[in-house]
Amino acid sequence: MSAIDGYIGDLDRRLTGSARAKTDLLTEARDGLVDAAEAYREGGIGEAEAERRAVADFGPVAVIARDYQAELALRGDIGTLWKVIVGIPLIHVSWELARIWTYGDWSRSGKSNPEWYMSVIELFGVLVIVPPLIGVVALFGARRLGRRLDSVRLGKVTRWTVGAAASTNLLALLLLTVGTAALDPSRMNVSLACNVLAAGWAAFSLWLLAPACRSRHALAA
Repeated sequence: MSAIDGYIGDLDRRLTGSARAKTDLLTEARDGLVDAAEAYREGGIGEAEAERRAVADFGPVAVIARDYQAELALRGDIGTLWKVIVGIPLIHVSWELARIWTYGDWSRSGKSNPEWYMSVIELFGVLVIVPPLIGVVALFGARRLGRRLDSVRLGKVTRWTVGAAASTNLLALLLLTVGTAALDPSRMNVSLACNVLAAGWAAFSLWLLAPACRSRHALAA
C-alpha cells in the first residue's frame, strides 16, 4: 500500500458523517496529496519518497481528521437547517389540509372555543413559523460568518440554531397538544391521516434535535 493510500484510509476510518460529503473531502485530500507527490517526483525524488514527503507536508492525520470532522458536522447542520425550513411548513400545511378534507371545520363539533384556547391557537400559530425563520436567518448568517470563522466555531453557532429551531417546534406541538387535550380529548383523534401526520411531526421534531445534541469532539484516536 502506498503512503497516500494508507493516509487516506486512516483518515477515512476516523471520519463520520454524510457519505457524499465525506467522499468529497477524501477526494479533495487525495488530489492534493497526488499533486504534491507529483511535484516532488518532477524534482527528481523517487515515487515512494515523494509520497512520504507529500503526506508529511499535509499534516498529522489526527489533526486533519479533527478539521475535516468539523467540516462534516457543519455540512450536516446546514442540511438540517434546510430540513427545518422546508419540512416543518410542509408537515403543518399537510396536517391542515388533511384535517379539512377528513374532518372539516372545527365548528362542526358544535362546541365553542373558550378564550384561553383561542390564545393557545394564536400562540401556536406564532411559534410554528419561528423555526423556519430561524433556519433562514441561520443559513444567511452561516454564509456571512463563514468568511470570518473556521468550521469548528461556525459549527457551534449552527448547532445552537438547529437546537433552537427544533426546540421551538417541539414547544409549539406540546402547547397545542396539552391545550387541545385539556379542552376536548376527542379532538386528539381527528382522523387517521391527521394522527399519522401528527405522529410524524413529533418524530421529525425529535429527529431534528439529534444534530444539536451530538458531540463534536468525539474523534477516533
